[in-house]
Amino acid sequence: MDKEKMVLPSGVTFKFIVKPSISKYHQDGVRYFIITKSGLSQYFKNIDVSFYDGCYIDSQGASITDDKLKGKQMLIKVFCPEPTVAIEKSKEEFFYEQVKEKYSEWIIDLIQSNTETKYSAKLEAFLYTYPML
Repeated sequence: MDKEKMVLPSGVTFKFIVKPSISKYHQDGVRYFIITKSGLSQYFKNIDVSFYDGCYIDSQGASITDDKLKGKQMLIKVFCPEPTVAIEKSKEEFFYEQVKEKYSEWIIDLIQSNTETKYSAKLEAFLYTYPML
């Protein structure tokens, strides 16, 4: 394979909206499973999972806090800033599509599989994360 045609992809950020807000206990479980069981660690290191109660995503993809939504809606941000794989330049878009589809479905299923509380989860944003130079 020609090394000239290989690239290091950018990192990615998933933003999910979950209703109602997830308890601290469930946040710990969701974080643990995303980091250790999702498979994202095959492609990215230093995966960070953050929870923001009362947040929504605006039309530009920014996170906005609204106190009226506290307890009713939560933003879960899965930040994967540093890829650990090189991919063929010609397959870069396919790589991102596969990551978005496979892992967003898996994370939504994880959140909605909770047996104590019925949650609805939706991917609101999928963003490329470029390193600061």
